Amino acid sequence: MIPDYWMLTKQQGEILKTENSLSGRIALHGEIAEIKRIYSAIETSLKHQETSCLVITSSISGEGKTTMVAGIAAFAAKQQGERVLAMDLNWYSPALHTFFGAEISHSFNRLRNFDSILDVVKPSGLENLDIFPAVRSNSDNDNISFGESESIAGRLIQMARKEYSFVIVDTSAIYPPNRRMIDPAIISKEADGVAVVALVNSTPREDIKRAMKILDTAGANIIGMIANQWKNSMV
Repeated sequence: MIPDYWMLTKQQGEILKTENSLSGRIALHGEIAEIKRIYSAIETSLKHQETSCLVITSSISGEGKTTMVAGIAAFAAKQQGERVLAMDLNWYSPALHTFFGAEISHSFNRLRNFDSILDVVKPSGLENLDIFPAVRSNSDNDNISFGESESIAGRLIQMARKEYSFVIVDTSAIYPPNRRMIDPAIISKEADGVAVVALVNSTPREDIKRAMKILDTAGANIIGMIANQWKNSMV
């Protein structure tokens, strides 16, 4: 399947603004019109389901996927009035919390024992938007197997679906693999769709093809590719 391509440009224009610490960070996304078009395409691809989950990944790091997650989540919550959860499952190199001025506080042990996703999310500072920051990096990590971390992540997504209309997940890049990261190809099977972010005139074409093949082999529903023209130094 050839995925759709959506473009986030760096043209000047009206930008998504908020009244808290998020404002300066989300401004890096560029025009609100671009985010709106991307979100509309995502909604169409996910067939306007009552509850939907989207995974955002990239072939390599530094493509702007975390920026994209924050912007799409903020738009959905602010403009559409949906109850939204932005999740950081990039536990090897987390960044989503920095967009919202939040702290990483949960350990792996905490995530072994909880009854509701509402027990482990944090307010974003925006109405209708909560965030799930990545787990705190400590010695516990060495005691967590691949299978257990991915099982915990899958459970988090399943529980999030029960509480939120739209769940958007930031994952690690597909390359290079690392023993401490949650495989985005595996997590993608828990989602209704996957979008791959690539930095224009930067990401090698072969890396994109290889990432797409891995996701497709894993059974992911690749709904599109976001061509990002905005180089964000934060990610």
